[in-house]
Amino acid sequence: MSQAVSIPFFAEAPPQYTQSYTAQVTRAFALYAQQQQNPGPVRANTLNLTGLSVYANNTAAVSGGLAVNDVYKTSAGELRIVV
Repeated sequence: MSQAVSIPFFAEAPPQYTQSYTAQVTRAFALYAQQQQNPGPVRANTLNLTGLSVYANNTAAVSGGLAVNDVYKTSAGELRIVV
């Protein structure tokens, strides 16, 4: 999931900075901020999912408020994805 990140406003640069340099820095930071908000692929050596809701099946998970692609577990500890 992505996190909503406020993109800060860049104040006007000092006169010693060239306009093209300031524009490059602003574009680079804008790209970085956009990438931080994009829920791209995740790679990890370990994964610990805490606080997962427990449901008997997909129907119960949807009735409980989960959306498609949300993760839940059963009382037996099986991880499942809402379809």
